[in-house]
Amino acid sequence: MTLRVVSNSRFDHDFDALPSEARREFWRILSSLRRRPFAAGVGFSVVQLRRTARPGARVAHFLNDRYRLLYEVDGELLILVGIGERPGFYRRLDRMREGR
Repeated sequence: MTLRVVSNSRFDHDFDALPSEARREFWRILSSLRRRPFAAGVGFSVVQLRRTARPGARVAHFLNDRYRLLYEVDGELLILVGIGERPGFYRRLDRMREGR
């Protein structure tokens, strides 16, 4: 089954701020995650987000571990939450853990 992708305005803002190299890599990774959302692929790893009330939350690390993609899987949906460079990205994860 291929998951349907949805995002929020915060994700769209984060995505628009990415350099073109990271955007191209994101599209390649998204294609893989739609089919296998919990599995790593060529050039990226997937880690389950711990210490959160959201059991379907995952983080994909890509482009030599410089970028992160935060997403959730809920049934047939792949929900894009945030994307960005590694320095500072984890502050967003802290907000997610707190439920904000």
